[in-house]
Amino acid sequence: MKNPIFKGILVAAVFYIVLMIIEGALHPAILPAAAVGSVILCFLATVFLWENEHAVHKGEVIILWTMVLLFAAYGLVFFFLGGGFA
Repeated sequence: MKNPIFKGILVAAVFYIVLMIIEGALHPAILPAAAVGSVILCFLATVFLWENEHAVHKGEVIILWTMVLLFAAYGLVFFFLGGGFA
């Protein structure tokens, strides 16, 4: 892991995991969501610890397209539901 971008991503992931845990502790109602978010972020950050550059690239592409498709799904849900879940 010689690339400083990878180190920055890992530091940011750790920061956000700690932030989610603190917010979950301060607001117990969001604790389950914070725990799930922390686990997902931890899993995604481990992509950059892999030694095989091809595997890292494949992991990056999977993460990128997952984010794009989830954002599109989010937009479609709010479009068809009129702007909210309630």
